[in-house]
Amino acid sequence: MRRINDLIERVFLKVAGTLFAIFIVTILYQVVARNYLKISVAWSDEVAMACFIWSVFLGAAVALRRRQHYVIEVLPKHFVITNRALRLLGGLACLPLIYVLVVHGQILTDMGWNRRSVSLGTPMAYVFMVIPISGVAMLLFSLEILHEDLRALCAGHQSSPAAVEEHTQP
Repeated sequence: MRRINDLIERVFLKVAGTLFAIFIVTILYQVVARNYLKISVAWSDEVAMACFIWSVFLGAAVALRRRQHYVIEVLPKHFVITNRALRLLGGLACLPLIYVLVVHGQILTDMGWNRRSVSLGTPMAYVFMVIPISGVAMLLFSLEILHEDLRALCAGHQSSPAAVEEHTQP
C-alpha cells in the first residue's frame, strides 16, 4: 500500500505544482492584459479558479498523508500511549469527512455535467471531480496512517516516541 500511496503522492505533487504555476501565470497575464494592454480576458478567471481548486484539493490530500495539517497537542510528549491513542482517534475522526468528499463530491460532479462555465463553456464537472478524486486518495492515505498508528499504539512503550514519529513521516 505504501508504494501505491507514494506514487499517488508524487503524481499529486507534480500535478498540483503544475496547476499552481498555471494559476500564477494566468493571473499575471490577466493583470498585464487589463492594466497595460487594455484588453479584457474573460477566460482567465475560470482557468485560474479551476487550477487553484485542483491544486488546493490535491495538496490537502498530500498534507493529510504527511501529517501537516494543524494538530493541537493536548498532553505533553511523555504521555506516549495516550498521545498515540489520541492520534489514532483523530485519524478515525477524519473518515466521515472523507466519506462526504467521496460520496457527495461524486454527486456534485454528476450534477456538474449539466452546468457549464460562463466564458469557457466547459462542464463544471471538470472542476468538481477533484473533490472525489482527492477524497479517494485521502482514504488510501488514511488507511496507511491508521495502520501505522495502530501498530505504534500496540507497540506501547517498546519504542520511543521519536522512533515512531520518524517512522510515520514519509
